[in-house]
Amino acid sequence: MLRSNQQIDYIFTVSRREQKLHQAAKENDAATIRALYSQNSKEINSKNNLDRTPLHWAAANGNMEAVQALIEGGADLEGKDKYGMRPVLWAAWFGHLPVLKALIRSGATPLCSNKQGLSIVHCAAENNHVDVMNFILESLEGINVNEVDKNDRTPLHLAADNGHLEAVCKLLESKGEVHRKDKNGETAVHLAATKGHADVLRSLLLVGIEVDDRDVEGRTAIHAAAENGHKEIVDMLLDYMASPDVETIREITPLHLAATHGFGDICQSLIKVGCNVDAQNFQGNTALHMAALGNHKTVALTLVDAKCELDLPNHRLQTALHLAVENGYLDVVEVLLAGGASLEAREKTGKTPLQLASRGSFVAIVDMIIKAERYYAIARDYHDSDLGYVDPHLYLRRPAHPSALQMKDVMWKLATKHLKPTDWKKLAVHWKFTPEHLRAIEHQYTGTNSYKEHGYRLLMIWLHGIRKDENVMKKLFEALVATDRRQLAESIRRKANLQAEKPCSPSFCAVS
Repeated sequence: MLRSNQQIDYIFTVSRREQKLHQAAKENDAATIRALYSQNSKEINSKNNLDRTPLHWAAANGNMEAVQALIEGGADLEGKDKYGMRPVLWAAWFGHLPVLKALIRSGATPLCSNKQGLSIVHCAAENNHVDVMNFILESLEGINVNEVDKNDRTPLHLAADNGHLEAVCKLLESKGEVHRKDKNGETAVHLAATKGHADVLRSLLLVGIEVDDRDVEGRTAIHAAAENGHKEIVDMLLDYMASPDVETIREITPLHLAATHGFGDICQSLIKVGCNVDAQNFQGNTALHMAALGNHKTVALTLVDAKCELDLPNHRLQTALHLAVENGYLDVVEVLLAGGASLEAREKTGKTPLQLASRGSFVAIVDMIIKAERYYAIARDYHDSDLGYVDPHLYLRRPAHPSALQMKDVMWKLATKHLKPTDWKKLAVHWKFTPEHLRAIEHQYTGTNSYKEHGYRLLMIWLHGIRKDENVMKKLFEALVATDRRQLAESIRRKANLQAEKPCSPSFCAVS
């Protein structure tokens, strides 16, 4: 369909004289038109490769003098181009009211449509030509304001879809049916919500429509608005009592759609009115699952804050943490771990989140999960209660111990210069790392010197679990003695004692 008369691009399959006639019609050159058809009247209805006649061009361009000249010469008023568009339809499409009136006065029928089923009202409404609509609806007989096109859309559908408030108001005033559905089961409300046309939607809501009307997939207007990120529309629909928990035939709620696309503000609006944050779709996925799949950290945090169920399994027995780990989404994993997601849940193949991370070679996630397991084990020993959401930076990203920065250098030198190939495993056993932890750490690197990387990762994970009030050097000394590395432990203690006299030294606790 042509969108503007400036975009017409065609190839002539007509004679040179006929080309001149078409060009004169486009340029509103009435004198040339009369001169040409006076020599050969048959040329007045000549068609190009799109089956357009000179009258089509004159009507589309609003060239009144050319239109009158062509009518006088006997131009075919009902001629159709390749798309079934007649001159009156082009005049209505581009909003040329004087031309439209002239064509109808000369006998052109306004009761016509193109191959897509677009009537004269459709053409005017889609382009917001309200003056043309006023003439059609108030001055012509037999006009059906609710006529449908090939997709069962009325002019009101088209006006709402394009956000034309004036056209919508005129159609409503002329008894346009707001409940009429197209082939997809969508009303004008669905279309306005999809595109985010707030003013149009408000005018439709004021008429008293059914706000939870469903399309063929069971989607309502609030589904459409949530999926497309239109918060203002979502809030407006909620104000008009739209259900926040309405489900499609696949049991998808507006919260599912907002979470899928990462629209945290819309999730907050839905949660605020009390939506079910744990609703599961046909695959068993909750909004938290969808946030995890989309790597939407902010949405995941919003849902965790709303006390959603973190460990609901989907049809593959996967929790949101399984999905985030499987895809390597570190930020979402961090949020879920900080919220207290289960680290023992097993998906359909029997794998835990740690095993999935290890299999996927997500080193940072492997280490983060081990830190979380150890942190919660220690914290429960101290608090014996549900921790709730804990700032992940307290234990997942950086150690909380005051000497952590200096100890990082100590750990690196210890692992790469002093520990023997089996020492790191002995330390792991002493510090109560599980066999599963060791397998996960060891999985990522293989080679003759890989034990150095394994050892450094182990030491850093261990450091994350040291409380602020504990003497980290003392605990390290005790661990080395317990694993038969007393000489190395004494060396570290001597250096620590020397540095105790100069606590401000940047080389505090350095191991050479």
